Amino acid sequence: VEQTVPWFSKLDLKSETVAHNVRLKAAELSSARLSLARDIAEAYYEIGYVAQSQEINAKLTEMVRRIRRDAESSYAVGMGLQQNIFQADVELSQLEDEAIMLQNQRRTLEDRVNALLNRETYQPVEPPKNLPAPDFELNLNRLKQSALSINPNLEGLKAVAERARVEIELAEKAYYPDFNFRLAYGQRDEDFSGRDLPDFFSAAVMMDVPLWHRTKQSKEVAAAGHQLRSAENRYSDLKRRLPYQITTLASEMEDTRQRYQLYINKLIPQAEQWARSALDAYEVGKVPFDTMIDARMRLLRYERDASRLKFNIYQKRAALEALVGGPLPVEE
Repeated sequence: VEQTVPWFSKLDLKSETVAHNVRLKAAELSSARLSLARDIAEAYYEIGYVAQSQEINAKLTEMVRRIRRDAESSYAVGMGLQQNIFQADVELSQLEDEAIMLQNQRRTLEDRVNALLNRETYQPVEPPKNLPAPDFELNLNRLKQSALSINPNLEGLKAVAERARVEIELAEKAYYPDFNFRLAYGQRDEDFSGRDLPDFFSAAVMMDVPLWHRTKQSKEVAAAGHQLRSAENRYSDLKRRLPYQITTLASEMEDTRQRYQLYINKLIPQAEQWARSALDAYEVGKVPFDTMIDARMRLLRYERDASRLKFNIYQKRAALEALVGGPLPVEE
């Protein structure tokens, strides 16, 4: 029977090391989940933008076809120019090319979402619809406090640093020997002369003497100290950068939200007025064909730009959630 007994507190330190490794793996898992959720959200909202772009492309195509028919009728009765028909044909060709690119882009994004969701076969992805207006307000102080308390990358680096501290103590304990206790029972038969030999018990206590502490144990302590300094520096660096990253991303969201409001409240209504006025003026011959068609197309393109901004805000919100470490504390 043999049992090794480590030096005092070595087992406790090894248990602490295992516990910190568990914390590190849990933090890495949380970080991976957040990154996956961010990637899915970004691709999903991009599908929403592409789907709306396809709808606007279809509206533009139908509008240009209708304008072309009107231009063709006007030219047939001698009241229009043939160049108006040619211009409409060019616009239709450009819209057709755009429709092909949008379809390819949507299929690529759907493939990405299916891959991120680990689906074995291709499945169409229903785009987001009727998203509420992104008029929420972010509380930067609460965001930073949340990030410093729940960000999994920060928690993982903290676990690495604490594990390194324990490993220093464990390396220092290597200067002290481990003990090995042995107890044996020997059963003996007769010897060659026929004499009956008695059985016996034996016991021994052994220990490992660290004779090479200068070349082995000392280097282990130095290596553990280097790991601790590296972990502390990485933790301090991320803790210092995290609030700036949150501020930058939140500022980008706010700027994008203000631009979205500008499109919704000013540019699109103004473009609608211009499109109606240009159409009325064209019908009485006061503005040329290209001015009228440009006004009508610009309105729909402004709507597409507003859609781009809206979905971009939701994409940035998903990125900010991954940075903070969870759902955002917002002020509605």
